[in-house]
Amino acid sequence: MRVLIRCFIALVIIGSAGAIQCMTLDEFVKEAEGYKNSGNLLQAMSTMDKAVKEYPDNSTAYAYSGLYTGMQAGQTQNYMEAGRLSLRSFELLDKAVSLDSLNPTARLYRGLMGVNVPSFLGRLEGGIKDLEFIVRMHEQYPDRIPNNLLVSTYHFLGMGYQKKGEKEKARLAWEKVIEIAPGTDSAKSAEEDIKKLLETEQSEAIKEKKTEGTADTGLEEKTQKEPENPILLIEKGKTYFDDGNYEEAEKVLKKAISVDASNMEAYKWLGLTLASEAEKGYDQRIYANRELRTNLVFEAMSALDKAVSLAPEDIELRSVRGMLGVNFPFFVGKLEQGIDDLNMVVKSNAPDSMKASALYWLGFAYQKKAMSRWIEVVGKYSDSKASQMVFDEMSPAEGHIELSKYHNPIVVIDFLLGFRDELAPQTAVWIEDKDGKFVKTIYVSGFSGYAKEKQVNLPKWVKSSECVDADGVTGASINIGHHTYIWDLKDISGKKVKSGKYIVKAEVSYWPSMQYQFVKAPVQLGRKEDRTVVEEGNLIPHLEVKYLPKGGK
Repeated sequence: MRVLIRCFIALVIIGSAGAIQCMTLDEFVKEAEGYKNSGNLLQAMSTMDKAVKEYPDNSTAYAYSGLYTGMQAGQTQNYMEAGRLSLRSFELLDKAVSLDSLNPTARLYRGLMGVNVPSFLGRLEGGIKDLEFIVRMHEQYPDRIPNNLLVSTYHFLGMGYQKKGEKEKARLAWEKVIEIAPGTDSAKSAEEDIKKLLETEQSEAIKEKKTEGTADTGLEEKTQKEPENPILLIEKGKTYFDDGNYEEAEKVLKKAISVDASNMEAYKWLGLTLASEAEKGYDQRIYANRELRTNLVFEAMSALDKAVSLAPEDIELRSVRGMLGVNFPFFVGKLEQGIDDLNMVVKSNAPDSMKASALYWLGFAYQKKAMSRWIEVVGKYSDSKASQMVFDEMSPAEGHIELSKYHNPIVVIDFLLGFRDELAPQTAVWIEDKDGKFVKTIYVSGFSGYAKEKQVNLPKWVKSSECVDADGVTGASINIGHHTYIWDLKDISGKKVKSGKYIVKAEVSYWPSMQYQFVKAPVQLGRKEDRTVVEEGNLIPHLEVKYLPKGGK
């Protein structure tokens, strides 16, 4: 009624100047969908903002506005802006559900956002509940839930369960997708998700079997007799920690905390355990949960903060929290707290060895703060002279590799990474033939290699490789400096490639500065030596590809 009144008033005001056409909500949605499908999310957001103003009491208008705002948050290259848009998205989606709690579209969009945003935002549990609500609605009123909406619900519900660690529920949700939409792309995706889930479970089972019995036998017997004794549980957790079995240590220490929530030692060792688990690097678990390490560092710092609150004068604890605070990624937001902790250690009566360590990590922290200024220059003023000065200062010296240990024919891939960000970049090096067909991945950074098609850092590598198994060439993230890799002229299947022209491609993506570069260099395989040098940009300022034929040097 309010919209009709506004339209009527507008028509009266303009009189003979012409008529105003008020769009229906369906027309707004259709227009926004068109913008979204063409890749123009900003315009889709703008369209639904107008729809919300025209239909301020309509749940669906807010639902679509929240969805597109959330999608834009996932695509923006500015992590601060991504956080702002995410919060705005949930404000709109919460409003949509408050206007009509039975609106399945509003529940779906809030649910899918909840299971997709990082877990530390605290929306995972709510997202799962929204999606479960739709399932219950369908059970009671099947006609109210369209088939395509139900398929999406089960798809995202599986994602949410997997993220939460409820693997059996995830499998059952994806099986419902296959049951409801057999033979569709959604069903094929669900089958792949189930396959990956089973592979992860098998890998974890093998790992658990290898680490069985690593805790002290006598201590194990004692804890069996006194399963609620926090002192024994902490000792058992420390034993697992010393053996490097962090997953078991985490379980035992969390049990100790459930028994005695005021035990500082339990929180301290849990924090150290979680930090050590995060430090292990990327593995297959990243495919199931891309936020695994992020969640671990947040949880580790939360445990250490609790420990400090229980024993604020404990200098050793301050030393531990300070060291981890300055080492954790910037987004944890504990750098200043870490500096304060370390300064407290330096001014205390701590042993000289502890003070020396604190001073070292203080130097590291201030170096980190200084580097953030250079990163800000490159991120905000990329075309300035100051930005080029940063790259010139960071530019590493070239190195060389000993080729005598390799048997020709080979291709030597030699390149520089010329920039240092808050975090080590994601990098990939791979080979394609002259027609652009994927041949082999030579190297890919840990996160991207294990996350495969679920990551967006290296889009060209993902598209080329079609997410083939890259475990054998996935390694720890490399950083600024000189890097050399050798291609043995074998393809992904291990067969020798034929003579001819091939393309070596390299891609690097930095975060949070969002710097990105892609370079490529051709190489001719045959009887003669071939060499190509590409020097462009600042992130990979030098790429040299050299073919050494059999008998060559």
